[in-house]
Amino acid sequence: MYLILHTFSRRNSGDGLLVDLTLEALKDAGIAADECALLALDPESFDNPIRVYRAPGEPFGRPSPRLARAALEVLVDGVTAGHLGTVGKLARHAKGLIAVGGGYLVADSFVRQSGVLFNHMAQLSAAARSEVPTIYLPQSIGPATGLVGTMMRKRLAAVDRLYVRDDKTFSELGFNNMRRVGDLAVMKLARKIHDITPENPSGKPVLVARDLPSAGEYQGRLTQLVKGLHEPIYAVQADAPGPRSDAAFYRRMGWTDDGSFQKILRSGAPGVVVSVRLHGAIAALLAGWPAIHLSYERKGWGAYEDLGVAEYVHDARTFDPDLILAQVKQLSEDPMQYWDRIRSSADVLKTQYAGMVDDLKKRLNP
Repeated sequence: MYLILHTFSRRNSGDGLLVDLTLEALKDAGIAADECALLALDPESFDNPIRVYRAPGEPFGRPSPRLARAALEVLVDGVTAGHLGTVGKLARHAKGLIAVGGGYLVADSFVRQSGVLFNHMAQLSAAARSEVPTIYLPQSIGPATGLVGTMMRKRLAAVDRLYVRDDKTFSELGFNNMRRVGDLAVMKLARKIHDITPENPSGKPVLVARDLPSAGEYQGRLTQLVKGLHEPIYAVQADAPGPRSDAAFYRRMGWTDDGSFQKILRSGAPGVVVSVRLHGAIAALLAGWPAIHLSYERKGWGAYEDLGVAEYVHDARTFDPDLILAQVKQLSEDPMQYWDRIRSSADVLKTQYAGMVDDLKKRLNP
């Protein structure tokens, strides 16, 4: 069994996409899905025909008995060096440990340090001490502050291979085990780019928005943007219970959502997409719709720089609504230059993916 670590939930389509792309990379490396198992915070959300185990932690960012059990898991794992904890037992029966790509290792506040400690530390510890190959697929990591950040850095330095998807993470950590590649979804886009037929983006613009920690001016600027977009389509990418729900955020803002983002994309009716979620933007591109990204973390800049369209990523807390409106208008009228630049970036990303898959083959199939 190959154990896939740090899986979250399919209720967020972006997280589900990263699981699918992790399984795809393993398949390309010669490892079939039925050889794999997921360790997931929300196992009930997965219907994959593979084994899914419950990871210690609270998936929906709210107080629950799961937090107490996760705290106990961290304690037991630390005291027994993984011999008695749930994660440690699973890891000892694995032929390899592969962490799903993503941006879940951020420890810059009490809340997020708690999230790393309770939801991810036992899995990090298992990977760091493992005698089987350990590979973390493309990550955006940090800031890593406080005791939790120190613990996180120590464990990441001990895994066999750590792929990172942005230059800031690469420069801040500086570990010898790191390699810089694109985000899994960005590399997927590069591999598919010549099969994608750009759609006509002259319809209503689509907004994919979410609640943000330390929001600053985000909501005020978003309200200004919505006024300028004139009745955009409000798309829901994540609808998990709790504060991560896009639908709940729209209700708090006084807006009515128009349903699932994936269904909206398949309808063939939308126009330019403005997404606060990175994998909402990438999903739009994969479906043939140009996307502007309002990024709240370093991962967004890494992705759009890798795609060659860095001017279409903006800080979600400080963006200029008028500039976004101008870019929406420009892309709705003529998106061809945008797509040409993505196509010209594809070869580098395809080479990165091939190198990563070759590394997976060598490490997991010695």
